[in-house]
Amino acid sequence: MVILVAAELGRTVPDDAQRGDLAEVAPPSFEQVYRDHAHRVYRYCLSQVGNVSDAEDLAAEVFAAAFAGYLTARLDGGVVLPWLLRIAHNEVIDHRRKRTRRSALLTRFFGGATDVDRSADVEGAVVLRDELHRALGALQELSERDRKLIGLRIAADLPYAEIGAVLGLSEHAATVATRRALERLRRRLEVRS
Repeated sequence: MVILVAAELGRTVPDDAQRGDLAEVAPPSFEQVYRDHAHRVYRYCLSQVGNVSDAEDLAAEVFAAAFAGYLTARLDGGVVLPWLLRIAHNEVIDHRRKRTRRSALLTRFFGGATDVDRSADVEGAVVLRDELHRALGALQELSERDRKLIGLRIAADLPYAEIGAVLGLSEHAATVATRRALERLRRRLEVRS
């Protein structure tokens, strides 16, 4: 049937060797990967650190690391975003470690006086709308696991199957855990209202 339809349209049907070549489609350019996923990676980073400047820096680091490994990673289309978000997760962890070490070092040398004031987020207060600022504050009160789940679901806009892939959970476990985390966030936001 396919041969007849193709013949009627004046097209040739590829043989098995040619079909095999068609199955191996070249991965998208890194530029396209960046265009498709930069906003999700940035929003995930913002949901984890709560600071616009730090989130921009982290997203840049994510894409720098991804660029270095993109051609050797052998990714197909469906796993690019989870791969990027795993890199983002690792960058967030590194960011927190560096910040903790820096703060501890400053405390040691200056007797507790540091330039890191966790309560003041002037740039964030100016840039973010009030509701976003309130939501980020409530999000920071949650556990790290809840923040990851909510960040992947809301900020990165991932379906539950991809959340599971990023965190090493089944789709069902990711669904249940994310819904519970969102419910805890709702309760925190109600208390803040």
